[in-house]
Amino acid sequence: MSVLASLFLAGCSQEDIAPDEEANGNGEATTSYMAVNLVSSDVTGTRANGNGYEDGNGIENGVKHVRFYFFNGVGGAVNVKTTASGTSVNYHDWDKDITDTGNNPNDIEKILSTTIVIDTKKGDGLPVRIAAVLNPTDEIKSLGSMGLSTLKEKSADFAAANLTTVNNFVMFNSVYVDNGKDYSTTDIKAGNICKTEDAAKANPVTIYVERSVAKVSVALGPNVAGAATPDGKIALKNKVADGENLTVGGKQVYLKLYGWALAAETDKGRLVKKINPKWEGTWWKPSTNTYRTFWAINEMSAKNVYKKSYDQINTAFGEANYLYTNENAQLIDIDNTQGGATKNTKVIVKGGLVDENNDPFTIVRHMGTHFADDPADFNHLKESILTVLENKEYFYYYKDGNNYTQISAADLDVVVPTTIKTEDSKNCYVYTQLNSTAAARTTWYKSNVKNPVDASAYKESSVSEINGTLKDKKSDGSGEYIIDRPLVWNSGMTYYYYEIKHLPESKEIGVVRNHIYKTTITNIAGLGTPVYKPDDIIYPEKPEENAHYIAAQINILSWRIVDNSYDLDW
Repeated sequence: MSVLASLFLAGCSQEDIAPDEEANGNGEATTSYMAVNLVSSDVTGTRANGNGYEDGNGIENGVKHVRFYFFNGVGGAVNVKTTASGTSVNYHDWDKDITDTGNNPNDIEKILSTTIVIDTKKGDGLPVRIAAVLNPTDEIKSLGSMGLSTLKEKSADFAAANLTTVNNFVMFNSVYVDNGKDYSTTDIKAGNICKTEDAAKANPVTIYVERSVAKVSVALGPNVAGAATPDGKIALKNKVADGENLTVGGKQVYLKLYGWALAAETDKGRLVKKINPKWEGTWWKPSTNTYRTFWAINEMSAKNVYKKSYDQINTAFGEANYLYTNENAQLIDIDNTQGGATKNTKVIVKGGLVDENNDPFTIVRHMGTHFADDPADFNHLKESILTVLENKEYFYYYKDGNNYTQISAADLDVVVPTTIKTEDSKNCYVYTQLNSTAAARTTWYKSNVKNPVDASAYKESSVSEINGTLKDKKSDGSGEYIIDRPLVWNSGMTYYYYEIKHLPESKEIGVVRNHIYKTTITNIAGLGTPVYKPDDIIYPEKPEENAHYIAAQINILSWRIVDNSYDLDW
């Protein structure tokens, strides 16, 4: 197993730990000492193919502040310190600048050691459970004493920029299962609380901790890597396996790749990881007790967030380029309550369709046919729509003097629907409407035949009627749109996406704290999902009957590796 960065700090000096009169309540307290080692979860086994673990980098390993909470056997607060104001609290704060040195075996990325002074008032019981928050948020630090149940209610956007910098990664006790019971705190044994510092150091409490965020990277396999080079591109096929060259108007379509982003992330995660110790199978926990688990239940009040437009997708490919994200795993609670987040976290890949000269290739799909068009006017699309109108016997005219002039491409604008802020909402489709010049005409007419001779055949119509037919009027019998909704890859703008599969040996989709999801795109086929306006926020979707495919191989680390590969087809 690869080793994570490690550090050992000596315990506080005697001057640091000796209680003064204010701290011990003027002789009314019982003073004890407890040594604590903070380490990452030490997993001695392997999962999947046993690829092991990966070191955290410098900013992920920094710890500047730790708050220890103390509890009784049922999670109630046990006071261990009297503050300068005379208030008794159940926490102990430790401030220390910590840097990375040395190495440790297995999954230990760092060892932090300190000695805690415990002052309990005479007659009060000693704590029997302890939890540690590393780099606690300002909110947590401001809340003072808390019982375990209150602590479990706390959540935050742990993937926020200010919490993913050096000395700011929030960590908490790893949560594990023992004899069918879940543990989110560490037991304090009788021998851990001592009357001298040296005795405490000889019998330390070991707390295993995990970062509160997951980490994602996207690399490109050899079949697609050329698409991300400045002058490179790959020839698209219509499907991954045994696909044929994808051509439009007799011209080969090529793909360039520009970057990636995440979508459908959760806006916050739990401070204390939640699990269900009754989950079936063994995929979610190690075969032996190693103080961690590999699945989680979302914060129920969390919601999916979508932040990126096409223009904003710019994270570079490669394992060295990664994004942090909040936990987004099981979407329902133990009692089957549906959480606010209903979608899994996804990777969006930004692409551009080009021709053999690397020029943007504007492509339209309408009535089941793909054809090239000019983004300056989209006249081919407009003519296709007008042909459908005629075929379905919708003939519209305006009067020019004594003549009736039929609607033409010059009267239409391509319109993008108002974004519906959910996935799979057909935001990628466009339609046409009368442009401002055409809509300014006071009267429009309609007829059941083309260019009737008899003037009485022209019946008065309206702008709203024509626009309704163009947008979303449906046939009475089939219920289908009169005008098939077009897809437009404006200037070749496209995207692909895939959900992040958590484990190869299970069907679970999701991301769990303290895991790295190292995804590798191995093949791409099809045109992707079209983009018409590059500044609209993307809510991932797949056009109907539009086959495009992306094959991805996923390696998951915590910071730990699991190999996984699959094809994503749409």
